[in-house]
Amino acid sequence: MNNKNCFDFLRFFFAANILLAHLCELSQNSNLAFLSYFSNAIIAIKGFFVISGFLVAKSYVNTPSLKEYFVKRAKRILPAYIVVILFSVLIFAFFSSHNFSDYFSDINTYKYLGWNLVFLNFMQPCLPGLFVNNLHCAVNGALWTLKVEEGFYIVLPLIFYVIKKTRRTFLVLASLYILSLLYWFTMDYLDKPLLAKQLPGYLSYFVTGIFLFLNFDFIMKYKKIILTFSVLLLMGYYILSLQTDWLYPAAFGCIVIITAYNLPFLNNFGKYGDFTYGLYIYHFPVIQIFRQYDLFEKYNAYLMAVAVILITLFFAVLSWFFIERRFLDRYKKNNQKHIPTVC
Repeated sequence: MNNKNCFDFLRFFFAANILLAHLCELSQNSNLAFLSYFSNAIIAIKGFFVISGFLVAKSYVNTPSLKEYFVKRAKRILPAYIVVILFSVLIFAFFSSHNFSDYFSDINTYKYLGWNLVFLNFMQPCLPGLFVNNLHCAVNGALWTLKVEEGFYIVLPLIFYVIKKTRRTFLVLASLYILSLLYWFTMDYLDKPLLAKQLPGYLSYFVTGIFLFLNFDFIMKYKKIILTFSVLLLMGYYILSLQTDWLYPAAFGCIVIITAYNLPFLNNFGKYGDFTYGLYIYHFPVIQIFRQYDLFEKYNAYLMAVAVILITLFFAVLSWFFIERRFLDRYKKNNQKHIPTVC
């Protein structure tokens, strides 16, 4: 398989897209409403899950043991995640309307810490005295996807086990794909959006990534035909409102993976560092702080938006060099193997 790709760029692009979408939504400022015309958090999340399915499947196949596979995944996700949770609890004590004594004696502070450390963010998304007048009181509403991502890491070895036992790769993946969409459509029909976006609902995108990895040579051989068909299908979905929901994840996934291997001028995008994860896990609380103090209203909204982006990038860079890379380098040094930086 050709290792020259622009996954670093695509992941950064999707993370930036989510940042802009949340900036538009959470700022509640009419001057930033234009961001909704070219940013969409849900589409970007789908892109992440396709890439994750592809790269994590590749990582699993190239990893000699199940233990090493899980260690890789844990070292990529957990260190920066734990830091952002602890950092939020401590730093936001200074921004809470409660004094230190009340803040740290409030049971909700520790509920936030406990539930978020085990990825059950929805159980306690808010901290005492914070963001009470914002659109949402959630400290970091973007973290919900990491619970789904961790779930994917767990089920992937089971998927490969079933494939190995049955020797029916297409049947296994197609079944999961269909079941995932059935779950999504059922939750959507029952008007349960929070349940719809949990692991089963997005499994179709992750499975698409796995399928594209396992059939990579075929996809690249017929990439022009597949890409054309996929683009036409998505155009029909968005422009003509065609009922192509069943094929949407497959078509979208094909576009993402084929694009990753056909933009050579972006192949070195991540040579200075992989700031995607930091961009993703820090942008939401930064926007929330700006909104809490009405900075988008008191000052020029465009300048405040730029400030949010720069501050988030600053934390992302720090996260990469002082947390994420340290754990990845340590693992690489101990095992003398390359570790793919998959979010």
